[in-house]
Amino acid sequence: MDTFLNFSKRVKDLIDVTLGGVSAIMLLALTLFVLLEIVRRYVWGVAWEWGNDGTIVGMISAVAFYFVVTQARRGHLVMNAIIQLIHARGHFKAVVISKIVVSALIMIFCGSIGVTGWSTVDYAWVRDLQTYSLLIPLWPFYLIMMLSFILMAFVSFLQIIEDIISFVRGEYLEAEMEATTDV
Repeated sequence: MDTFLNFSKRVKDLIDVTLGGVSAIMLLALTLFVLLEIVRRYVWGVAWEWGNDGTIVGMISAVAFYFVVTQARRGHLVMNAIIQLIHARGHFKAVVISKIVVSALIMIFCGSIGVTGWSTVDYAWVRDLQTYSLLIPLWPFYLIMMLSFILMAFVSFLQIIEDIISFVRGEYLEAEMEATTDV
């Protein structure tokens, strides 16, 4: 069991470092690009045709990557609020069971989208679908979305097993709740 927990921690740390860094760099670069685009459009009166499309597709891709990081950290606001409320009332077994149920629902939802969405990637590839400006192909964006959903499902699967191990070992009784201030 400890081997699995170490593997799970390494996977989540790798996701945190790589996808967290990639999404942060993408968001920063795209924000700077949008500021440049604003100056170009409203000061000089010119703009790149693909500027809006590139920004939208890039931002959504960066957010999709960061959703995986959020899942790996269990940083969902609603889940934290409910879990903290149950934990504060002393229902420790209910906390672990609700974590298992929530992770299972996320795994099923994200896994089903990740698996069934490949037809969309294939369709965009075969038809050579482009953005409105007809300069940016859509299939890389769809591919990023599908990979993000599959990674979220995989992370949720790891979290289900972690929570089951915690439940079997009885670690949930002395586990302290992480206080979050973002709710």
